[in-house]
Amino acid sequence: MSATAPSMPSISRAFGKTLMTTMGMTVVGFISSVITARILGPEGRGLLSAAILVCSLSAGIAQCGMGSSYLYHFGAARQFPYLRFLLLSLLSISIFATALAAAGLQLSDAVQLHRFMWLILAFAAFMASQMYLFTLTQLHSDLHFFNILRFTQVFGNLVLMLPLVLWFDVVSFEQILATQLLMLIGVTGMGLWWTRKHRVWQLKVEVKEPVQPWVVLRYGFHQQGIGLLSLFLVNFDKLFLLNRGTIREYGFYALAFTTSRLIGAVQESASVALFSRFAGRDEQALSQSVRNTFRVTFMPLMVLAAIGGALSPWLLNLIYGKSFAAMTMPFAILLFECVIGGASWTLAQRFTAAGQPGLVLARQIIAVVPVLIAIPFLPQENTYVWLAGLMLAGACLRLITTIILGVRRLNEPMPDFIPTRGDLAILRRLVTRTK
Repeated sequence: MSATAPSMPSISRAFGKTLMTTMGMTVVGFISSVITARILGPEGRGLLSAAILVCSLSAGIAQCGMGSSYLYHFGAARQFPYLRFLLLSLLSISIFATALAAAGLQLSDAVQLHRFMWLILAFAAFMASQMYLFTLTQLHSDLHFFNILRFTQVFGNLVLMLPLVLWFDVVSFEQILATQLLMLIGVTGMGLWWTRKHRVWQLKVEVKEPVQPWVVLRYGFHQQGIGLLSLFLVNFDKLFLLNRGTIREYGFYALAFTTSRLIGAVQESASVALFSRFAGRDEQALSQSVRNTFRVTFMPLMVLAAIGGALSPWLLNLIYGKSFAAMTMPFAILLFECVIGGASWTLAQRFTAAGQPGLVLARQIIAVVPVLIAIPFLPQENTYVWLAGLMLAGACLRLITTIILGVRRLNEPMPDFIPTRGDLAILRRLVTRTK
């Protein structure tokens, strides 16, 4: 892996592959959501969503930014005992996630969640290791195996769920969770095989000066702060409903949120490709690529969100059935929140890939304060709509703060919002250069 800045064609290929994979995952995940919603109903879907929420939050918090720190310092070719760091951090993250999941289950008094605590704890442990290994696969900036793992997991979840639908008259949430645990174990094993095969702890370029352990940890904890606040800003609505509402209400809203994420495939793919390609490398090329990506994606996706919101009353009833009609308005609002939040994260790659995660942490803190203040004052009626609106407000604040930080701290011009004719050619190359 070269320490020099990657060329635009190679970035295009990585982005194109990641985008195609993400779109495939989106389609497969959407099919899975429709199947689980129809066979489990609002309450069963709520139980499944609650269990996965506890596990994903626990696994995300447990990362402590160690994978991103590994990726950044390895990309910068700094001398460090990477193998020892990999083994210790992987073990610690899994144990930490298990403990966090046990505590997180106390947020809900749903008897069935506590009845299957062992299943949920195992799920959290393997999800944490899987997240860490997924980050390490970005060390190969073509993102080939990274995309293979991502698609394998989503597609495998669907494949393992289908026999349940065919063989059982009644399918329970714990059966579906068990099949997804089997898939997590499988992709974790694939990730471990990949790290051993490529010996990702051995630098293959000229080694620069050594880096002290506290520097590696500091970068990771900065990323951890970003991750914690990001997890809160993305999940405070669901945590609020899980604690205050019924599991049926949670099922409505969680499905609305999951479905609204379908529109974020392009921005998600772009952010992954930008960080993987530029972490620890050429800042000037990074800045230009981030600005181009933001300009090309923001307004087209906002238009698409408007169309999706207008059609949502008809589409959601057709896909999920009339029993999920209550999710229509939150879904429409969350479409815009997804695009605006994704745009702010795209711009934030300018900081994280340049070794300045503290700036992203600052913007997360600025954005989280109004949310904390507003939560106690949410009305009891139409809580779905108010929560979605608060999510949208937080996304707008993050975008504004990120732009201000770029202008004030980095002395860079404000990014353009409207794509040009030349951008259409760039976008076409990004999408088609997958080989």
